[in-house]
Amino acid sequence: MTRIAIWGLGAIGAAMAEQLSRTEGYEVLGFDINPVTIREALAAGVIRGAFNPAEINALPIDLLVVAVPPKETMAVLRDLQTNNLVVDVASIKQPIMQAANHLPHFVGGHPMAGTDETGFLGRKKVRFNQASFFLVGNDADCRRIMTLLSPLDSRFETVDATEHDALIALTSDATHLIAQALVATLAVNASGEARPFIGPGFRDTTRIAAANPELWTQILLANRVATTEAVTNFMIELQRLWELLVDNNAAELLAALTAIQQIRREY
Repeated sequence: MTRIAIWGLGAIGAAMAEQLSRTEGYEVLGFDINPVTIREALAAGVIRGAFNPAEINALPIDLLVVAVPPKETMAVLRDLQTNNLVVDVASIKQPIMQAANHLPHFVGGHPMAGTDETGFLGRKKVRFNQASFFLVGNDADCRRIMTLLSPLDSRFETVDATEHDALIALTSDATHLIAQALVATLAVNASGEARPFIGPGFRDTTRIAAANPELWTQILLANRVATTEAVTNFMIELQRLWELLVDNNAAELLAALTAIQQIRREY
C-alpha cells in the first residue's frame, strides 16, 4: 500500500488527493487548516483519513505533499523536521528550496495544472493529465516522486530552480499582471456601458485576472525580480508595436503581427 499525506486541501491538493485515492493500492491522508474542508474531503472520498501535522514524523507514509500558498509553504517547510520524502506544489522555486534546505529528502515541485478557482471545490477544474510537472532536487528523490505520483499521468521534468523561476515569470507571472492591467485599463477608461462590447477576445485574454488576489500577491512578490524583468521586456515589445501603430506603418505592422502569429502557432 502506497500512503501519501497531503498538507492543504485547496484546489491543487484536493485534486491530487482525489486522483490518487481513485488509484488501486493508494491510501491518501489529508490535513487542512479548515476543519470543515477536512470533513468535506472525507465525506466525498477525496481522502481516506486525516492526519495531525504535529505527528508527521510518526506517520508511516511514502510521501508528504505540501499544497498550501507560497508564503505558508515556506513557513511549513522551515518548521518541518522529517526524514520523509517531501514535495511542494508552489509555482515559485528558489525561496522554497532555501526554506527546505535542512530537509534531507525534499523535492521542489510545480504542476502546471492550476485554475483561477480556489478552495476545495476548485479541484474539479484541475487537470494533471499530460500537464507539465516540474521537479527540483536530486535525481534519486525526483525519480521516487515520479513513481509515487505516476497515477497523475503528468509529464514530469527535472529543472534548475533559477531557470524555472525565470521562465515562469515570462509564461505565468507577467501574464497575470498584464491581464490585470487590461482589466484595470477598461475600468478606468470605460463606463459600465462597455459590458455589451466585451467579447470572447477580452474574456479569454483576461480570464486569469479573476484568480485569487491574495495568492497572486504572494506569488508575484516571491518571484518579483524575474517578474519585473519579464514585464519590462513585455513593455519593450508593446512599445515597438505602439510605434508602428502611431507611424501608420502598415507594412512593418503586418510583418510584426505575422511573425508573432507564427510563433504563437508553435505553442
